[in-house]
Amino acid sequence: MILDSLILGALLALLLVYMVMAAQFESLIQPLLVMGAVPYAGVGVLLLLGSGAATLNLYSFLGIVVLIGVVVNNAIVLVDTLGRLRRESGLSVREAVITGATMRLRPILMTSLTTMLGLLPVALSQAEGSELQGPLARVVVAGMASSTAVSLLLVPVLYDVVEGALARRRQRRAQ
Repeated sequence: MILDSLILGALLALLLVYMVMAAQFESLIQPLLVMGAVPYAGVGVLLLLGSGAATLNLYSFLGIVVLIGVVVNNAIVLVDTLGRLRRESGLSVREAVITGATMRLRPILMTSLTTMLGLLPVALSQAEGSELQGPLARVVVAGMASSTAVSLLLVPVLYDVVEGALARRRQRRAQ
């Protein structure tokens, strides 16, 4: 019963995040590019849960919520940078992807690594009380490990494919 409520809350949160991003980006597609990184954070979480290193409970579910926030933040920063480069510098989609991904590589890696390294002592702890905080930390560390590569590789590729196709379509209509 409680898990059903948590899942419903998570789905509503994702919908609200999408709506806010759609308003902010003034696009229905760019928020989908950002949200495309979220399921890949789940890969690390599923591997962790499948290995038995953590169980799905209230604390690990809270870790999933934290993880989604960090993953979405990394993707938003990247997509916003790519769009800004195209608008302000007049770069093509491919040039903006190469330049923007290079510019945001270090900040995304720093955010991800500091999050993972900061939570590592909690994730590995066997001290008293660690059974409550440990699952949250382990979920965030595992999800960040899988999502960092996705944020740096998949999001720019998706942006290039989708925005490149839209740009080609606009060019054909203009001719």
